[in-house]
Amino acid sequence: MTVEEEMSRAVEELSMRVAAAAELTLDISTRPLPRRVRSAVAECVGFGRPRDERLGALLLVVDELVGNAYRHTARPSLLRVTRERRGLLVEVSDEDPAIERVAAGGGHGLRLIDELSHGWGVRATAPGKVVWALVPVHLFR
Repeated sequence: MTVEEEMSRAVEELSMRVAAAAELTLDISTRPLPRRVRSAVAECVGFGRPRDERLGALLLVVDELVGNAYRHTARPSLLRVTRERRGLLVEVSDEDPAIERVAAGGGHGLRLIDELSHGWGVRATAPGKVVWALVPVHLFR
């Protein structure tokens, strides 16, 4: 393999890694341990960031949303983290259509999410619902 081919391959691999870091979709239907979920999010979101950059606010929001799905629904399905202009959008979907319970919840965890995010909410989907929060970028600086 020539030097140019090696460089081209290295650039392609790096490009694929950068593209993958823009969004994470994780199957949570098997209820992976919270530490595994946090590790997957930190690895994806942390790619290209300094090691000492804080991801605590994001990981707290992820923990709370995934934990709520585990505790309050029979069938959690996906965690998505997507980079947005104003922050990181965290979405947890499940197959339980009971939106009213989330909106009426008002527990400590939802108050924490409210404090750490630009906003949060819940929306109906075909099989159930998605609970989301937009974590601001400035919390990572």
